Amino acid sequence: MKRAFTLIELLVVVAIIAILAGILLPVFWSARAAARRTSCISNLRQLGMASRMYYQDYEQYPFRLSACNETYVRNGTVFVCPSDAERGHHPGNERLEGDAYLSTGVSYDYIPRWARAQELEWWQPAPEFGPGKWDELTPLAACHWHWARAFHADWWDNAPSARGWVLLLTAGASVRKIRVESPVEQFTPEEYR
Repeated sequence: MKRAFTLIELLVVVAIIAILAGILLPVFWSARAAARRTSCISNLRQLGMASRMYYQDYEQYPFRLSACNETYVRNGTVFVCPSDAERGHHPGNERLEGDAYLSTGVSYDYIPRWARAQELEWWQPAPEFGPGKWDELTPLAACHWHWARAFHADWWDNAPSARGWVLLLTAGASVRKIRVESPVEQFTPEEYR
């Protein structure tokens, strides 16, 4: 007599597989997000070191973030956050260069070029940005791609309805994070985590 699976046994096996997948997939997704965040932090640190070398050579920060390319950064992928779905290919503006100067694209906001940061006196207006309001703790670049899904060229301030963390590169080449919903005008380095 041949023995075969019954429909009930097959459905139980499928249900067990579905339950295991439901439990394990979020773990894999969070591990993948953590890996992208770690890679982004590494990119920001490399850009921080490149900006510091630029500052030591010229006694000012670069006019734009991509100015560190080739001389101080050998690999253009350092300018691209792995969580950026567009891989740095955005229409450029003062804050986010996108494709404006570097063909590989730029995902990171360059805060000295951000008009709001100049208005709040974090940075002096171009062409010479100076040392920044909080010296080595002044935000130099930011990555919003760990909470944001799209680039908004008209973005001026933090959205109170947004939730998540922004990775900030400081002028001292360290990477910190702050809550995205924190009002920009109330920012101080004490908010760093």
